[in-house]
Amino acid sequence: MQAGAHDAVRALAEALLLPIATSLGARGIVPTTHALHIGVVGTYSAPITNQLVHEADLVLYAGCHTGDQVANDWTVPAPGTAVIQIDVDGLEVGRNYSGVTGVVGDPGIALNDLAAAMDGASGWKGWAADAVGRFDAWRDSMAAHKASDAVPMRVERLCHEISEALPEDAILVADTGYSGIWTGTVLELKHPGQMYLRAAGSLGWSLPAALGAKCGAPDRPVVCFTGDGGLYYHVPELETARRRGLPVVVVVNNNSGFGQGVDKVREIYGDTPGNPDEMNRFSNTNFAEVARAFGIEGIRVERPDEIRPALERALAMKAPVLIDVVTDVEPRAPAAWTPKASTS
Repeated sequence: MQAGAHDAVRALAEALLLPIATSLGARGIVPTTHALHIGVVGTYSAPITNQLVHEADLVLYAGCHTGDQVANDWTVPAPGTAVIQIDVDGLEVGRNYSGVTGVVGDPGIALNDLAAAMDGASGWKGWAADAVGRFDAWRDSMAAHKASDAVPMRVERLCHEISEALPEDAILVADTGYSGIWTGTVLELKHPGQMYLRAAGSLGWSLPAALGAKCGAPDRPVVCFTGDGGLYYHVPELETARRRGLPVVVVVNNNSGFGQGVDKVREIYGDTPGNPDEMNRFSNTNFAEVARAFGIEGIRVERPDEIRPALERALAMKAPVLIDVVTDVEPRAPAAWTPKASTS
């Protein structure tokens, strides 16, 4: 993403029919609706994407540090898979994978040179079509949730409405945890001019980061996607947004709890007497009222058909706005696929 190799990635993939899987941080390097895009790989992956990358005979990393998240704790791709790694920092090449074919240089230039040196992709055309078809089938399986009129709302519907309302030059800043998983798997970035910024592991990062993004790109719309659990960490920054006049739209996925921890806490709790949900459930806070107390506009959304009008109104105001969206804590975000441990 930082290398600005968007055009080179797209050109190489289209010339050679290479499926494009991205790290979470590089989401949007090509539109997520691109014909060769197969989603985010790693810990925050849709299940099918990890499976597809695990099946690959060759993986080309361009400007990717191959850390534990993008490699799903180094289980994807499969151990022993041929790897080409392009990075401007030579210390990164081969740091996490031995025996890589390394290229030290600007990823954009290297990818353009590689495309010029290749003479076609007939050998893997069928596999590419199968990979894209399987990813599209998974995405289609989410369609009913994206269109759901359930109350309280499903987060897939919220993500769909953001996808449809997000301006073509918008910057979307997502928090970590479930916010990163939902936006990394279900929310679509349809336009080449859109940018995705994600938290690097610190819950609550998205709100102050969105204010920073607006300072750095004052002419672009900035939308922050966070949960109520994340917002609690830095809610006073709403005052900063008002005082500094930073027109950021903050969308709160408000399910009155830490949704990502629900299943894990229940499993650990087991048969212990008591209510495990007390560990990660909050009171029903109206963050629209909290926003107004800080002096900025707050909009409460309780029905799916209210989401898009609220987004459109907030974006048009050119002022800091918080949209408090009441969602259901029970639906689970897509879970990353992990290969079974070898018994040999």
